[in-house]
Amino acid sequence: MATIHAPLFIGGEELEAGREGTATTYDPATGKEFATYAVGGIEDVDQAVAAARDAFDSGPWRRLKPFERGRILHRIGEGLLARREEIARNLVLDSGKPLRDAYWEVDCSARFFEFYAGACDKLQGTSVPLGPGVMDWTIREPIGVSAQIVPWNYPLQVAVRGVAPALATGCTVVIKPASETPLALRELAQICREVGLPKGVLNIVAGSGSVVGDRLARHPGVDQVTFTGSVQVGRRVSEAAAVNAVPANMELGGKSPQLLFADADLDTSLPIVHSGMYLHAGQVCNAGTRLLVERSRHDEVVERLHRMNTAMTLGRGLDDPDMGPVVSAGQKRTVEEYMAIARSEGQLLEGAELPGDSSLSDGYFVRPSLVVAAGATARVTQEEIFGPVLSVVPFDTAEEGITIANDSEFGLVAGVHTTNISTAMLAAQELAAGQVWINSFGVGLDVEFPFSGYKRSGFGREKGLEALDGYQQVKNVAVAF
Repeated sequence: MATIHAPLFIGGEELEAGREGTATTYDPATGKEFATYAVGGIEDVDQAVAAARDAFDSGPWRRLKPFERGRILHRIGEGLLARREEIARNLVLDSGKPLRDAYWEVDCSARFFEFYAGACDKLQGTSVPLGPGVMDWTIREPIGVSAQIVPWNYPLQVAVRGVAPALATGCTVVIKPASETPLALRELAQICREVGLPKGVLNIVAGSGSVVGDRLARHPGVDQVTFTGSVQVGRRVSEAAAVNAVPANMELGGKSPQLLFADADLDTSLPIVHSGMYLHAGQVCNAGTRLLVERSRHDEVVERLHRMNTAMTLGRGLDDPDMGPVVSAGQKRTVEEYMAIARSEGQLLEGAELPGDSSLSDGYFVRPSLVVAAGATARVTQEEIFGPVLSVVPFDTAEEGITIANDSEFGLVAGVHTTNISTAMLAAQELAAGQVWINSFGVGLDVEFPFSGYKRSGFGREKGLEALDGYQQVKNVAVAF
């Protein structure tokens, strides 16, 4: 029976049930119920937006001295680290990820608050020289109420990467967490209340995308929308936000390439390629799901990666296996459908054995796999699967490899593995991606530098100082004297 419950959080108060009652969430490793959560409806969204609106228009948050906002944000980060163990274990049960990945998610989330806490008193305007008799300057002001719709793969980290810069600028926020992972923000709400965040500055309403998400995106009391998810849903959210002509940040996923050149040191590169693909069972928007290999090393790379996959262990996240389950029964079906497509388009090489523990027989496990001989234009090479399925495609020249890498509707990130500096620089210059990793695929906690993509991977920037621009508007003041 469930022993954990996630309430709604509106106006600084917890609501044990929403207008749509409560629902159950399941442990992906076992398929069994482990928690319940309040399910919001349209009235709950209206109440949350009204609370955020009042907190922005009439409350103290944006009127605090910037360094005072920064101190509160820093305390939120400290609160997350103080509850690291509890939050990480709930993230594992909520999403299925290995425990080490959940620890990383908590650490990264705390770092977002630390980073943007330090930015609060540095949101400076500029002076504009207009000549004698006129003084002109710009002021950066918070945009208002931010609606944030977050996904299930990194439900805490993705949420706070938008919440922290929004709060730093003086905005207020309403968050809709994913129904698959409704527990991720429970402790965040408690911490915000404990450290003195004013009521209504942060609000959380779980519920369906068609009800809560749609109402939130098109609500007339919202001034800005941040969304992370699929292209299909992102289009609908953009259309909803356009009803009120409000700006939006859209991070819409990817089919990110990793280019492996013949001169690369495979002992160094292959672990990076492997981790960049199979982290969290491939359920990562910037996972390196297309591996483009210079033809002379193709067969060797496939053989070594398959051995690595075969040696992997699958299990429940709390046991910290090499790979956990996917998030839900529906996601498992989707991945298995793509595996069937892969068999029809090329050859599917499956690694790792499914867990033998009978208690995990109902879990949402799929085996890490490689797809070979399918080609660059195959469905499994072009479409985002969001599961542990890596397509491997050979190329002959650097120019051809870059052309194949750019032949995608997405452009989120790209990886390049080479010991030749000229090849690396050429790829960095020519790849159509928002981030290019050279001999790496992710560094540290990934907080300090901007993140988003080209083409259908979205627009606007998360992370880094660039993220602050999405939550500010610029006012110009001119004084003639």
